[in-house]
Amino acid sequence: MNDPGNLVFLAVFGAIAAYFAFRYFKFGGFKAAMFGARIERTVGEAEGSNGKLTTAIVRVHVLDGGPDKRVGLEFVTKSFASYQMVPITLSDTEARDLIRHLQAAVDEVRAT
Repeated sequence: MNDPGNLVFLAVFGAIAAYFAFRYFKFGGFKAAMFGARIERTVGEAEGSNGKLTTAIVRVHVLDGGPDKRVGLEFVTKSFASYQMVPITLSDTEARDLIRHLQAAVDEVRAT
């Protein structure tokens, strides 16, 4: 146990664990900690085209970021033996750009 390599590993591991514990309690939960802000409310979700064994869901959240609130996108994929959640935080401008791109794609799909 007195090996310096073990002590460094334990110190780094402990620091990372403490950082995530701090974020968990500061923001009020695991998902909020992943976004780095409290989730004020969930606006809705959309389920994507699924494979035979997987499901994909996108959830849209309003994040409480103080004076400048943000939009949170939560991408979730689940299968028999796995779960993956990827959080993406967007500013107001970035969210509007995403809306514009999605609308352009939908318009193109409808035109064909």
